Formats: sequence, structure tokens, C-alpha cells
Amino acid sequence: MKTFRGNIFITLLTICALLPFCTFASAANGTTQEKSNYYFVYNSSNVDSKDLAAIKQYVAKFKNTNNVLLDAKNYKEAAKLYDALKGDQKKRGGKVAGIQIFGLASDVPSFVYTNKMKPSAGNFEWNGVEEDKTQKFVTDFLYSTFKNDSKYLKDVSVYGIVQENRPISVIPEWPVSRLPLTKGEFAKYIGNYDAYRKQIEGKSVPTVALSAPYQIQDGNAQDDIALFMKRLKEDKEFSLFKNTDQRFYYKDLAANLSKENKAGVMDLVVGSQGDNEGATQKKAYFFDRKGVAGLNTNYYTAFFWGFTAAKGLNANSIVHDGLAKGKMINPIAHTVPAYNRGVYNYLWLPIPTPEGETGDDWHGDVAVNKELLKQDNSFFFVYKYYEGIDSGKTRLQSFFEANAAYATLTVANKNTPRTLFGFEQTYSAFGFGNLFSLHYLGLADY
Repeated sequence: MKTFRGNIFITLLTICALLPFCTFASAANGTTQEKSNYYFVYNSSNVDSKDLAAIKQYVAKFKNTNNVLLDAKNYKEAAKLYDALKGDQKKRGGKVAGIQIFGLASDVPSFVYTNKMKPSAGNFEWNGVEEDKTQKFVTDFLYSTFKNDSKYLKDVSVYGIVQENRPISVIPEWPVSRLPLTKGEFAKYIGNYDAYRKQIEGKSVPTVALSAPYQIQDGNAQDDIALFMKRLKEDKEFSLFKNTDQRFYYKDLAANLSKENKAGVMDLVVGSQGDNEGATQKKAYFFDRKGVAGLNTNYYTAFFWGFTAAKGLNANSIVHDGLAKGKMINPIAHTVPAYNRGVYNYLWLPIPTPEGETGDDWHGDVAVNKELLKQDNSFFFVYKYYEGIDSGKTRLQSFFEANAAYATLTVANKNTPRTLFGFEQTYSAFGFGNLFSLHYLGLADY
């Protein structure tokens, strides 16, 4: 009997070795080792043979997931593609590990976002609703959960979620990344990505920030991401970047960017008011589509903060040109105008009475700490992102976890008005906008 049972066990192991997605139930603990599904979505009409071969080689490097290659050529609307992905997942069962998209929004559709929100109660002259009626924006954010009914996802807005109570979940459950390139461009980039990984192996990559703040309040550059990142390292409450060099620039930004690119690989951060054409300082571009093509001495990751570097998820942006023509790797960027209201390095708050003074109603500028970041401050996302990086997680995993934490905070505060610098607003409205805006534009890490 023992020999018979042993033969059955050996036979089962042999069958599993021959099947691509075999799961094996353990008789000892009754559990099943089940792989999660990772979706790789492309448009067969918008890749050439070299692109498709490179994509398949890339997908094959994901060893711990069930890898599903899905052709989106027949899906012209994001809601229909969403239903196809959702339906496939239901049939397969298990969990979703992530979604990787290959293509521009015209190749693999993004959701449509209308920039409409009501951050203010308004007054007798104005109902408090802010709406851009001139243009539509795009977002991939809604691919991050299958809890939604697609009929509510055809034209989303913050106003629709908060004021109209549309049943739309905004808590991401898995990472979504898009490589916004098109036919003839994928193979080269995938090769660049592999070369970049080899270049940084075993190295501590410096973080280089170019900051052109413009939201100045009481002498403070409130939207200065470099200042906030410096505090993330120096303030004991945060204590991040422990093993990472930081270098910050506020002047001669184009020249310093070129110098850093020639010096070696870097994690680049750019804070600016710019647009899809590039980053600006006093309305003049210091990093634009022409310049990004020439920034090609060493590879670099990019984190574009505060401007629509990836607007439209099309070929007309600094992000696309950096990926296709330069050596930019896996940028994080906005597709929707980034509302900087609620982005504060300092808050005007009560402070202890200064020595030698009287009274108990003293106020002053207080640097935001962990607790104050929870007041709908967009820097909360930046903090959580670098917290993940500091703990050794990949950029995409850190991005996803920061997004999930930021979304959870935003939902919790969606009906909480705050008075900051004399203005009472529901600042979470801008948080929702940022969730739909921020994108990871490159390749998931295998």
C-alpha cells in the first residue's frame, strides 16, 4: 500500500512539471499554492514583429505569476476593455498581481476624466463648482480594481463621486503601469530597461531634484518638493534616504541636469509648473521635448511632480520622447492638471508662546509632520512613496502602496472641510484629482 501511494504522489508531481500553470494541493496542510494573474495588454495592430518578440521575452521573465497576454485591438473604449479583463479574471479565479499596458491611449484605451469638482461651499455669486468644460483628460487609475460596474466608468469626475454619490471605488488593489509607446518603439525601450537594470545592479543611485516652485505663500515655497524631500532625510520623524545621496538644484537647472546625466545613473525628480511639452521656470522651459532626446549619456528614472508631463498619454509629450528617444526609464507623471492647493510645506498653526512674550494666541509657520500630512496634503503621497523605496521595495510597488494609502486617506476625508490660510475647502477634492492624475509609465519589475 505504501508503494502504491508513493507511485501516485510521483505521478502527480510528474504531471505538474508538464503543465504550465499547475497548482498542487498539500495533503499535509490542505492549502493550495496558487499563482496570481498578471495581465499584459497590448494592441496587435500597433506593434511590429520585433516589438511583439521583445514583449513576449519580457513577459517570460515573470516567473511567479500566471502571465496573461491580452490583445486589446477590438476594444476601443476603456469600459469594454475593463469588462473583458474583469470577465477573464472571474473565469480564472485567484488574485490579480498587476496590469501592464503596452501602447498609447489611442492603442489601448484609457478612461475619460472630466475635471469637475466642488471643493468649496460657494457663495451668493458662485456655487463652488470648478469645471473645465473645454477638454477631457485620461486616466488608467480605474484599472486598479475590478470592484466597479463599468457603466459608471465612462466619464468620471470627482464631482460625480462625491456630490452625485456614484458607486466608484478608488482604492487600488494592484499596480497598473503603462508603457506609452507605439509601433516600432517597444523593442528598443525594453532593451534599454534591461540595460538600465544591469547598470544599477549593486549600486546606490543618487536622487537628484530640480525644483522650480511657484506657489509662494508668506515667503514659503509651499510646493517645493525638494525642500520636502530634504526634510524626509534630515528630520528624525521621517529619517528616510538613509543610504541615498540627495542633490538639489534651484538655479541653472538645464546645465545642472546635463552635468548630472553625464556623471552617472540617477533617480531624477522634477518639480515645476510646466505642461506636456516640459518643465518650466518663470515660464521658460529648462527641460523640454528637445532636451530630453539629448539627455542620453546615462539612464535615469524620472518623477515629474506638479505638471501634466504625460497629458493625453499620447506621443506629444516629454514623457513619450524621453522613453522613445532618450534614456528615461519608468517615469511617474501626471495626466491631469495637478492642483497644488493643499500642497503645503508649512501650515499657519498655534505655537507655544515665545520666551519673553505674553499671551497664548501665538501662531507661526509649522513644518508639516506625519500627522499634519494627513490633512489632505499631496506630499502625503510623496512621503509614502519614499517610505516604500527606503524599505527596499521596487519603484512600482512603492508607487502602488503610496497610491493605496493616499486613496484611503482621501476617501476618509472626502466630507471633511478644513480652513487653511483663511480658506475653508474640502481639500480631499484635490486628492481625488491627484489619484486620477498620477501614473507609472514604464515597465513593471520582473
